[in-house]
Amino acid sequence: MISKIFAILYKDFKIEINQSHLFFSVGLYVVSSIYIIYISYQPTGILSLEHWVSIFWVIILFSSISAVSKSFFQESGNRNYYYYYVLSPDELIFSKLIYNFLFIVFVTFLTFIIFSFLLGNFIYSLSFFLTLLFVGALSISNCLTLISAISHQVKNNSILISVLSFPVIIPILLLLIRLSKISSSEFSWNLIQDDFYLLILLNIILVAMTKILFSYLWRN
Repeated sequence: MISKIFAILYKDFKIEINQSHLFFSVGLYVVSSIYIIYISYQPTGILSLEHWVSIFWVIILFSSISAVSKSFFQESGNRNYYYYYVLSPDELIFSKLIYNFLFIVFVTFLTFIIFSFLLGNFIYSLSFFLTLLFVGALSISNCLTLISAISHQVKNNSILISVLSFPVIIPILLLLIRLSKISSSEFSWNLIQDDFYLLILLNIILVAMTKILFSYLWRN
């Protein structure tokens, strides 16, 4: 199972390196969005922590939707038939989960670096915030991978990703914004433990739902 997952990951990374259009389109979206926000807040810059955190996670959300939406839709019909005979549904969906997580981690840290450079940095507990970026990337990738798998079965309707993802992603986004605000002060586990455990629980639920639902979708 692990060897097949790594084989699919290698194939996806090789396709991305050869084509590179998704990588550059997401990078261009991040850079242009941040630069427009930078110009809009001149000459004072962002003075409010709430504005900084909210804009930061919204940029990550929309860039992640653009990235994850291609994970299933780039697969041709013939390739899907091939996957059906040589892979189990668990092997395919876990490879997509890992690939999307790695891609969104890259997008998240790219956004944080450029965002901090142009718009300043309100983060005091940097180590906690970097951990939160990993957990946030995992949460967003789990959610969007599930929605992307469902949308792929509905006549490849990529529009459904935007429609279906928001009711699921909003609670995750609110938790990430709340935890990010806390990271602007000195770290205290008592302040974040309830929200952090809830975020971990949501990830466990999303992974379990993805495994169960994709096995059903794969058979159909």
